[in-house]
Amino acid sequence: MYKVKIVDIDSLDVQQWNELLMKSKVCDAFQTYEWAQVQRNSMGLEPYFLMVSNNGDPVGGVMFFRKKAVGLIDSYEIRGGPLHVSGNRVVVMKSIVNALKEKEGKAIYLLFIPYPAINHTFMEMFKNEGYHPFPFRTLIIDLERPLDSIWSALNKRARWGVRKANRLGLKAEVANTWQEWEEYYHLHMLHSREKQYPASPFNFFREMFKLHHRNMARLFIAEHEGHLIAGSLFLVYKENMIFLQNASLDAFRKFNANNLIQWKSIEWAKENGVKAYDINGLPPEETEYLRGIYNYKRRWDGKIYWYYYYVNRRSLYAGMHLIRTHFLAWKMFSCFRNYGLI
Repeated sequence: MYKVKIVDIDSLDVQQWNELLMKSKVCDAFQTYEWAQVQRNSMGLEPYFLMVSNNGDPVGGVMFFRKKAVGLIDSYEIRGGPLHVSGNRVVVMKSIVNALKEKEGKAIYLLFIPYPAINHTFMEMFKNEGYHPFPFRTLIIDLERPLDSIWSALNKRARWGVRKANRLGLKAEVANTWQEWEEYYHLHMLHSREKQYPASPFNFFREMFKLHHRNMARLFIAEHEGHLIAGSLFLVYKENMIFLQNASLDAFRKFNANNLIQWKSIEWAKENGVKAYDINGLPPEETEYLRGIYNYKRRWDGKIYWYYYYVNRRSLYAGMHLIRTHFLAWKMFSCFRNYGLI
């Protein structure tokens, strides 16, 4: 007999949730209790945990957030998952969709982003429930190969950038002290103003630094003559590592610091048992204002995985398409996010 229970983060049986994570066929940092804490404590989001049990034994679930759109109206978002033990994947996903139906009339939108590796198998289910699938893709680098094989498979421009950074005396390493993390925060703020995208709040880095001490986050930084010029932040969980954000100084672009950081993070991941290194998104090559990001990411020999955002509002689907294809729409969207309207 399957039953569904939804609790907030303060009522959650954390040990039970962690046991489900360990047994789940999906290995997902975005479904951890620790990530929920980061989002609540730094972004003000409200995490909820939906757990599916069979005769009292947890067999699946998903963590989702309630957030305010336009500062007023509820919306619900799921990123990652669903968690499920063997043989229960479809039942768990149906239970999740049915449990959240009651929120559709109260929310401006519901957004599901299941884990890429299993995402496409749910498309018909979501379509039947009235959701609109919006395609995305990411690059995942297979780290089960020997390190020299990974290196030789990189595009020659990636390897050239790493060698150049080394020749110019750059040093890339893991940031282990709060002083380094705080310095990266200031670089992130400068970078976000220059590139005009929403900055993460100071408390986000405080919370992520806590995850660093739990081996669930890593910040890689590059320095030139003692000055921080670039950094990249990652989430780490079990055998998976996913890129979150990067910041760098345009004045030092010719030093290829980001190439060196990328390779350093791959080396670290390989040394620490990571098998799947997710670059976290690959823009469409036809989107002109994102062409530089597309070209950079394609140099790193990742395999393309398609996945989908499932949204229950056609207007949101149309808006996502507009933002993805038109620079002015993207700028307006970024402006709204900066002011906390969405």
